[in-house]
Amino acid sequence: MEASAPQSSLIESEPPEWQPRVIWVGGRLLCGAITFLFVSFVFAYFYLRALNTNHAWTIGPVHPSKGLGVAIVALYLVGGVIYRLAAKRPEVDEAVAGAIVVVFTLLAVALQFFEYTTLDFGAASGGYASVFFGWTSVYAIVALMGVYWVEVQVANLWRIRREGFRHIEVAAGEEALVRAGVESSSFYWAYFVAFGVLAYIILYLIGP
Repeated sequence: MEASAPQSSLIESEPPEWQPRVIWVGGRLLCGAITFLFVSFVFAYFYLRALNTNHAWTIGPVHPSKGLGVAIVALYLVGGVIYRLAAKRPEVDEAVAGAIVVVFTLLAVALQFFEYTTLDFGAASGGYASVFFGWTSVYAIVALMGVYWVEVQVANLWRIRREGFRHIEVAAGEEALVRAGVESSSFYWAYFVAFGVLAYIILYLIGP
């Protein structure tokens, strides 16, 4: 027996303007989800530092490269600012801005994993080291998932530039949905980048 949505003349259809709104809300819900994810690392950092059980907050020399840290967070930050400004200003090309985000993010992730090869400590070098590796690796993985969303928006914008808007069977229209996708993804990305800046401040400036 196949499952299907209930059908009845008494069931009211969704208003057309809800479709872009759903995309808008979806981006904000994702921001809430990553807040819970990364706040757990903030809590772990300060909790383990305050506890310092058996003086194991740091074991041996624990000094990540501030130069690489600056380069990584700068790539995220510049891309996030450009994309968000492009989404808010019609005169700026959102497709180019999104492409910049994709390239800069891939470079940042590559630099992050390159940094692991230069460190003089490992994940077992105390509480700080475990938070450092956990936070930065999860951040890089989530960055790849988030930048895929941005890449989809870039692909849509380039297709539209080549073919124009298509007539599709959605009440809100394709243009409204694409614009909503760009706005929502740019807001999410700017919020995500803010956690990268927070990670840099805690892990590199405050440090062990």
